[in-house]
Amino acid sequence: MREVTHYEKQVTTIREEALVSEVAERMDAEGVGCLVVENAAGNAVGVVTDRDLALRVVAAGRDAGATTAGAVMSHPLIAVEPTEPLERVIARMSSAGIRRVPVMKDGRLTGIVSLDDLVGELADELGDLAAPARARARDGRFRTRLDDLRQEFDARLSRLRGQVEQTGTQMKDTLRRELDTLRERLRGSPPH
Repeated sequence: MREVTHYEKQVTTIREEALVSEVAERMDAEGVGCLVVENAAGNAVGVVTDRDLALRVVAAGRDAGATTAGAVMSHPLIAVEPTEPLERVIARMSSAGIRRVPVMKDGRLTGIVSLDDLVGELADELGDLAAPARARARDGRFRTRLDDLRQEFDARLSRLRGQVEQTGTQMKDTLRRELDTLRERLRGSPPH
């Protein structure tokens, strides 16, 4: 399986002291469903998702203008290394019950992987695996068709051979009769 190195990309972050109203505005402006939360030192410490806002702020009746990102973020931060294989990333996401996981390299945030990204990757891998299988099936159908054509050709050739032999035998008999008739005429029949 592939590694997650190609998920090294710009990640939208926000400070943990930012208000939830700012988090929602930032998500909307950036067109993202989560932000990585950083502490005052700039280290990634958690993730806040649109679902966190819905459940931990709206459903809980909290004030978005008074609640901070740090108060509603998912933590501790669960992250993966860019060299981790996708199956390990999927296992970590599954065991933690999360849909997005930051990619960290040498303690530095370098990207993020979402469940949607992984579904796309798996679909690509299945496509890659399916191509040779489709080719083998196509080759198998071709070989089967070729075998069918070969059998049909052999059957037709056999019928043709039989017809030629039958025609040849009939022709030989006809020629023999004609020759016998000519011989008899030459031997003894007086001309008229």
